[in-house]
Amino acid sequence: MSRHVAFFIFPDYGHVNPTFEVARLLVERGHRVTYVLSPDYGPAVEAVGASLLTFPATRRRLSAAHVDADQITELGLDILGYTTGEVLPAARAGFAADPPDLIVYEFESFVSARILAREWGSATLQFFPYLASNEQWSLHAEIFDPDSPAVHHGVEEILRVLAEVEPDPAAQWAMMAPQDTRNLVLLPRALQPKGETFDERYTFVGHCLPATPPAVTWSPPSPDVAVALVSMGTESNEREHVFHMCAEAFADGAWHVVMTLGRGKRLAAGLSAPSVETHEWLPHLAVLPHAAVLVCHGGMGSILEALYFGRPVVVVPHTPEHLVNGRRLQELGIGRVLPPDELDSASLRAAVDALAHDPQTLRRVAAMQAALRSGGGAALAADVVEQALPATARG
Repeated sequence: MSRHVAFFIFPDYGHVNPTFEVARLLVERGHRVTYVLSPDYGPAVEAVGASLLTFPATRRRLSAAHVDADQITELGLDILGYTTGEVLPAARAGFAADPPDLIVYEFESFVSARILAREWGSATLQFFPYLASNEQWSLHAEIFDPDSPAVHHGVEEILRVLAEVEPDPAAQWAMMAPQDTRNLVLLPRALQPKGETFDERYTFVGHCLPATPPAVTWSPPSPDVAVALVSMGTESNEREHVFHMCAEAFADGAWHVVMTLGRGKRLAAGLSAPSVETHEWLPHLAVLPHAAVLVCHGGMGSILEALYFGRPVVVVPHTPEHLVNGRRLQELGIGRVLPPDELDSASLRAAVDALAHDPQTLRRVAAMQAALRSGGGAALAADVVEQALPATARG
């Protein structure tokens, strides 16, 4: 029976990209899928057969300097502002004649998703494109200081918004829970801190890569030189000094370095070399099969792509979440994290050399690769979405 599924997602590629293969499968199975996203995602949404309900995303980007927890809280308030001012009214109007049977959302979109689910009587399913949270382990607890004035202000603002639809304070706090009654985790349980404590409310499926390889291909210039892929993601690529440091670290030509700098970005004059290849954009999935290691900001999407191909990861964190991710990789022995106070060209090069040439590291990475690939992927994720659909369709 065909149903209507809506994806409410924070407009960031690391959040959105892992859902596309799931959406494609849902459409293939006969369901209608609508994304609530900014207009720039239109071509990708159309490519999987879904529809797009747009709003003008006006949030600010992260700064180029290292971002602390209070700055993340400020960004969260920006998200809350455009949620209440843009997402909620756009979704109410756009879905007025055809409300979704199920809303799939991540925590950054919980305000609009949970409010509208109450209004429409829609079922909900929360997904985690990053480390999940339960009563025993919380990403938010790892990142935020509960005594911070910025955190207190952020919580007060969310409660103020929720009070407009729910007068009971206890119910307002329940609406702020970091998880739902049904949760889809797009990474392997083995990567999740305290993964054994996550109960039947959570389904870990691994990373949901697309079924077809990227249209853009890449091959190394020589089979005799190891390849390192360097990418700082779409939110952290303003950190030009990191790219410069990477160029300096590999200037001796012992590695072939592929850098994705971001749209409109160029490496400063004098830093390019035959062994350093730069692109504004290049799919990770085209390079990683040929690479030995990934150097990245620590976004979970980039990490999972590397692990899918059995590549260790050096994390140069930009935000507290990236630092948590990097520490988890280091704890598991499948990566290294280099915080700002430990980062220079020598430490970066040493970390890459050590990971790429240590047999024990590579064995552990291979085990995580197997766990990720055997998790069920997008097919299992689509099954979970279908199971969350209500027993009867609207109308």
